[in-house]
Amino acid sequence: MNYKINFNESIPQMINRLKQEHAEFGLTLNKITKYNDEFKINEAIESIHDMSESIIKHAVEEEARVLRVIMHNAKEESTDSIKIIQEHNGVVDFLKHKIPNMENHISQQNEQDQQYQQAVQKEINEFVVNLRNHFSEEE
Repeated sequence: MNYKINFNESIPQMINRLKQEHAEFGLTLNKITKYNDEFKINEAIESIHDMSESIIKHAVEEEARVLRVIMHNAKEESTDSIKIIQEHNGVVDFLKHKIPNMENHISQQNEQDQQYQQAVQKEINEFVVNLRNHFSEEE
């Protein structure tokens, strides 16, 4: 994936595009929730993998362009911007570290380890809810 940021795109156009990306991510989150509710953990994890690079690029772009403008022009609201950056870091940590750990653990477990699968389902649900809330806060 190309992480190059288009600094020639106007901020209003970029914000509209990022909102559209939120909507597209929402569709994928719906699919992840459905898989998770149906105990299709591997499919849920695969869907998270599929969207992970796009989410990371999205977060990098927001931080590079939007948050810089906010922090420069609205210093009194910089606490909210810092919170968004921290949430981005949490999302990246989940995608880069927790998901691979879950995959490794699931592949090593027998199907009788329902307790671990339930813990994974709970973490996936929390990830989806937190990401949806994050998108709402950003907008």
